[in-house]
Amino acid sequence: MNVKNALLSTALGAVLTVSLVNGASAESKENSLTQNQKNKYYKQYSVIIDTINKDHPEADLELVTKKDFKKSDWVTPKSFKRIAEDRVGLEFEPSFNVSAKAAVSKSKTKTINAQGTSVGIAITGLFDTALRESAGRQFFSDVNSVKSKDTSSKGKWTQSGYSTVMIDGGRTYDISVGGKFSSNGVISTHNIPVEFYCSETGVVS
Repeated sequence: MNVKNALLSTALGAVLTVSLVNGASAESKENSLTQNQKNKYYKQYSVIIDTINKDHPEADLELVTKKDFKKSDWVTPKSFKRIAEDRVGLEFEPSFNVSAKAAVSKSKTKTINAQGTSVGIAITGLFDTALRESAGRQFFSDVNSVKSKDTSSKGKWTQSGYSTVMIDGGRTYDISVGGKFSSNGVISTHNIPVEFYCSETGVVS
């Protein structure tokens, strides 16, 4: 079991301990579930986790494997949803206001050195920003695409991929763009780091 699974299992156990004190009869009912009922519950648990991860991109919750579920972990989907949401609340801000989302495009030019030649590479990111009501400001919620092109006309730039990491609680995207630059019969490989920032009003810079 990885660390994420262990944390989720611990959180489940902690909340269920409270349930033991407040409702022994309810727990007894859940512990008498048939295997078929458990299978149905588990499918609903999976949907709940997927939904929460979609609403909270930073959460990255995982569902404990069915064989690792303890007898006391089998609760109603409604209770499981509350437990999982509480687990997110331990580390992350409340969910974004989906109705306040906006797509924002921003370009930045970075310079690479290819065999002694300075080459400008324009990197354009297309981001989703959303209002986090508890903070009263906009944050990044997702990155839709990252594209790059050579602005120097000194050779040929071919993007091979990119990686993204959301940091600063959603205020910043740390991005690395990989690609190859071909000029004068020589091809060089480059990884270009760039950061994009989201302002309180959702302006990306």
